[in-house]
Amino acid sequence: MSTKAIVEINEAKCKGCEICVVSCPFGNLSIDKTRFNKNGYHPVVWKYEGSKGNCTACSICYYVCPDYAIQEIKIKAAGE
Repeated sequence: MSTKAIVEINEAKCKGCEICVVSCPFGNLSIDKTRFNKNGYHPVVWKYEGSKGNCTACSICYYVCPDYAIQEIKIKAAGE
């Protein structure tokens, strides 16, 4: 059975510091320069397929976020 990681981000808490972006080993996080959150920051966005590979749910982004904007890392079975 195939599994897929899912990263949930609370964009309202994100201040766009990019610590998680530079910490992600697979390039799955980036700053969304097209919109702002309620505090006027460009929030981070996550995608499963990164510039260096698929998200492995390593949780590095969760641990380095100083504002607790990375809320949860989940592993789901494909098709779930």
